[in-house]
Amino acid sequence: MKTIAALVLAALPLAALAQAAPAQREDASFRVRLYERYCDKLREGAIPYVQFVRSRQVIYAYTYTDFAPANPGDPVLHDCKVPAERIAAVHRELRLASR
Repeated sequence: MKTIAALVLAALPLAALAQAAPAQREDASFRVRLYERYCDKLREGAIPYVQFVRSRQVIYAYTYTDFAPANPGDPVLHDCKVPAERIAAVHRELRLASR
């Protein structure tokens, strides 16, 4: 009886590990899709990006500079591969909105 109990207890961590792997893949997949959504809005234009970030900031806590860096070379969460002019337009829009 002790042997069966020991086998069951030994198998529990393996089962937990097996369940953790799909959850991690789902989390990574969600993050990639979310980052792409932010990039899509950035590609659409400065105003759609600013509105999207503003509407989602409470949920995900990402800021305008997480995808559109304030200065060239600043770290970003995900490289959206947009032209520098688009990023400059975002920051112009932010300056206008703060007035």
